[in-house]
Amino acid sequence: MRLTLHKKKIAALLVLLGLAFCTWLLLSSSSPADPSPTDLLPTDKKDPSGFRLPQGSPLQMRLAAYRNNFQQPLINAEVFPGRPELVVAVQVRGGSGSGSRLRLLAESLQSAGPGATSRLLLVLSMAQPCPEATEAMKAIDFCQVLPVYFPYSLSFFTDEFPGSDPADCPRDMPKEAALLKGCTNAKYPDSHGHYREADFTQDKHHWWWKLHFLWERVREVSGHSGHILFLEEGSYLLPDWFHVLRLMQKRCQEESCHMLSLGGISTPEQSPDPQHMELSGFVAPRHRAAIAISRETYYQLMGCLGEFCTYDDYNWDWSLQHISAACLAHPLKVLAARLPRVLTLPAKAEGDGVCGRSGPCSNIDAASQDLRTKVRELSGQLFPKTISIASRQQEVRNPPPMKNGGWGDIRDHTLCQAFARL
Repeated sequence: MRLTLHKKKIAALLVLLGLAFCTWLLLSSSSPADPSPTDLLPTDKKDPSGFRLPQGSPLQMRLAAYRNNFQQPLINAEVFPGRPELVVAVQVRGGSGSGSRLRLLAESLQSAGPGATSRLLLVLSMAQPCPEATEAMKAIDFCQVLPVYFPYSLSFFTDEFPGSDPADCPRDMPKEAALLKGCTNAKYPDSHGHYREADFTQDKHHWWWKLHFLWERVREVSGHSGHILFLEEGSYLLPDWFHVLRLMQKRCQEESCHMLSLGGISTPEQSPDPQHMELSGFVAPRHRAAIAISRETYYQLMGCLGEFCTYDDYNWDWSLQHISAACLAHPLKVLAARLPRVLTLPAKAEGDGVCGRSGPCSNIDAASQDLRTKVRELSGQLFPKTISIASRQQEVRNPPPMKNGGWGDIRDHTLCQAFARL
């Protein structure tokens, strides 16, 4: 009964948002003389693409995000016309340092040269409006750029689910006490006895929404027959990333693999042979930083929608490893580069000028110099003419060693599954 009520609440939320958004579109299109909600807000200078930074109250930003995702403003479309041959999607958390990290990523993407980037669509999936990241995005002039917003961001739901509702149970409250108190989610602690923390649930929601939105709703991706490369904020690619990715795509077809992994590590070793690949099952910490997924694999993953969305782990990568082991007809087979083509920034900033994957990045020049030094140390190992599989693992189901929790609330389960119907 309680589950049914929660599903009805989530459904009602989605319906109300949809009706509000449609009404707004009708009003703004039928009465051009009347300003729309975003026209009443202070905005950046208008971009030829039509992109505008969501601002104002959480409701205004929420509606502006929906409108952005519906209109899909394509930056640099007039400079690079035509359908993209490669799609790269970056999950951007926003906040302090996001602009600097995006500039570093753009610097590394551009290193592949105009032969690659002129055919590239860079999708920036942002968890919150961020002027700093917007400024960095608008400085990208070497490829098409599509900004989208995760519409269920904590920025848009500041005091209600999927944000932190004041009526929700505190994380460490015992279930018995929560039931006596009558807080909203008292019946649904996670496997470790803790109640949900919105800051931790957002990344899994965002990743799963992004996967669906890109393959199903982005017009520029309609008919795209290649892979989409998924990166995280704080990634820095080696100059031969595109060259190696093309070689891997061809080999993946021959091996009938599900995913490609360009790796992702802070300080790569110089010992691996640059042409050596390994074929193995999906392992969350090893493959999560830079994975390329085809449309066919996406459809297979969506067949495990329920397993992914109800698995009690707030990490999308461990949830993916779970469905590989427990749900898919065949576990995920990953072709991975032994010499990673993606460097990742440290988890946290260390010392002056060293950027982390989150938080401030005050000295971008120092961070860029440090990354370029690492690339120079690897320069003699890049651009292999061919690739070969040095290690081959037989098909094996590899379940996660444990559930990390943080995902026991049935409202998260319901919202996660609802993305496929949006």
